[in-house]
Order: sequence, then structure tokens, then C-alpha cells
Amino acid sequence: MMRRARGLTLRNKGAQPPPCRSPIPDRRIRGLTLIELLVAVAIFGILSGFAYRALSVVLEARGRIEKENRKWRGLALFFARLEQDVATAVPRPVRDPGDALSPALAGSATGVRINEGALMLTRTALATDPGAAEAPRRLGYRLRGAVVELLTWSVLDQGPRTEPRVVAVLDGVKALDLRYLDARGQWHLAWPPPLANAAPVALPVAVEVRLELVSGERIARLLPTAARTTQ
Repeated sequence: MMRRARGLTLRNKGAQPPPCRSPIPDRRIRGLTLIELLVAVAIFGILSGFAYRALSVVLEARGRIEKENRKWRGLALFFARLEQDVATAVPRPVRDPGDALSPALAGSATGVRINEGALMLTRTALATDPGAAEAPRRLGYRLRGAVVELLTWSVLDQGPRTEPRVVAVLDGVKALDLRYLDARGQWHLAWPPPLANAAPVALPVAVEVRLELVSGERIARLLPTAARTTQ
């Protein structure tokens, strides 16, 4: 028995061990099915739609802000220019194309002719160099359609064929109203006042400008003239 057991032991020692099997099951790698692919594409499309809508909202808001900035920047520049023109008005009447004497500052409450402005004045031309001097200039402002136009003449006393240079200075304006304050504190819709027998060199103390924009805003500015500073 001992010999037989020893023989079995020797045979067992000489035998090869059984192969080791992996504990992970052998599974074949498979791709996405058509349904899974369609679901993924649908989810991607929904997310892309949300992202596009959000981007459109941001761009629209940016466009509105830029438009508002341009509008208020244009208004600020317009009032700055008009305030400078009114402040530097001088009591110098001019000859119109019909050889009639026009007041130094003329404001009309009714419609104006093609080569006239609702507000017309003679102002001193400011040079870039404070020590320099330039000749006075004749200019005017009017509303045509929804655009405020600036009219400038190359000479003060105009000939029969003298025409102004017209430049648009502000758009988006629905109404432009002007009032004029005299030295007694009374307001007038036209200047010189029709029944006051004012001299053609007389200037109002201040000019009130009221704008109504197409977008609905209403803006008013009181612009003093040189006549106020001399009182």
C-alpha cells in the first residue's frame, strides 16, 4: 500500500497543472444599436436648440444695449453742439436772399421754407486755438421727417442764389418744439415776439428746446444765451 501510494504521488508530481481560467467572463464587445443612436442624436438636438436660443437672447440684448447707447450718445452730442451755438450767438442781423433784414436770432413757431430753419442765429465761430479768431457764421436748425438738420451758410448776408449746406445731426425725433425767454421772464413761441417790437439785434435770455423721440422719450433743455450773462 505504501508503494502504491508513493507511486501515485510521483505520478501526480510529474503531471501538468490544469489551466487557470479568468474570473471575468468572456463577453463580446458590441456597438450602439440604431435606437440608442437615434436617442443620442435627439438629445443632442434638444440641447443644441436650448443653447442656440440662449445665444440668440444674449445677442438680441446686446444689440438693444448698443442701440440705446448710440441713441443717448447722439442726443448728448446734439445738445452739446446746440448749447454751444446758442451760447455764442451774437446780435448781428443778416440780409436774406430777398434783401430783407433778418433778426440776429430768429425762431419760427410755424412751418419754415426750404432754405430756412425753425431756429436761425448768428454765432461766433470757435477755432481750435483759443487765441485765434474766425468770422461769425449763420446757421439754423430744423426738423425734417424724423431727422434734425443743421443748416450753415458760407456768408452772413446772402444773395439771391445763396443756399445753405444741410447736414443731419440727429435722427429718431418725432417733434421739435422751441420757446424763447425774454428779459422780463416771459415765454414766447416765436422770436422776435410778434407784438413786442423788438429790435433785430435783440437776443432772448434763454432758449428752451423740447424733443419728443420716436421711441417715446421726451427731453427738455434750457439753453442760456450771451444776453443772460451780460445782465
